[in-house]
Amino acid sequence: MKRAAFAILVPCVMTAGCASAPLAPEPARRVGELPPLNEAVEHSVGDAVYETYNYLQFDGAKLSEGAMVDVLAASWSLPVNELLQAVQDAEVGKIYCTRGPTLRVMNQAPSSRVCLADRNGDGRLEGWKAPEGPPARRKWGKLKPEVGYVAGGDLTATMGGFRYELLYQGVSGNVLRLLYREYIDDLARPAFQQDLTYTLAENGPTEVSFRGLRLRVHSADNNTIRYERLSGLVRR
Repeated sequence: MKRAAFAILVPCVMTAGCASAPLAPEPARRVGELPPLNEAVEHSVGDAVYETYNYLQFDGAKLSEGAMVDVLAASWSLPVNELLQAVQDAEVGKIYCTRGPTLRVMNQAPSSRVCLADRNGDGRLEGWKAPEGPPARRKWGKLKPEVGYVAGGDLTATMGGFRYELLYQGVSGNVLRLLYREYIDDLARPAFQQDLTYTLAENGPTEVSFRGLRLRVHSADNNTIRYERLSGLVRR
């Protein structure tokens, strides 16, 4: 009888431990290239006349300050602008967790995600826990000092994603101005950008090209551009 009781107890304990670890929804992959080929479109100054992208997207928050904990052999640290993924916690509601192991115990390799919470809704993260860590770290502890964050909207993961875009900057005289921007991994700020200029044809459409991308411009002024895409950008 004692053996049977023990056999039932172990799975229950393991299940409880697993249930305490909030699971994040899988990020959505965004893949695309716009506008469609050979289709006349019109855009305004400041709009993207071309974009191609492939990245993971998720709901989350970005730290506006760095955060760290080093107490009782457990330590972790996160830099400013770190992206955290939103997770539903049974006790608190929405919390924000690292997307990979961050907690170190006894200076060993990271063994658990770290989750932060704004439990009083004042715009500061004041609680933390490690859902896959030692039992003592699966409970909410105080984060000192508290950390500011920005939440809301979709954020982009930094797992090999990219976004390339060409922005319309208007016309100066008979010169068409475009701005090329390249985002790699960090889609919050461009890793590279370049100003491009092209002389407009006096009569008929003007074809412009950049790294394999070809556009046929039918008309352009300081307000709008009407064009069609003939081919796509070649990635370096």
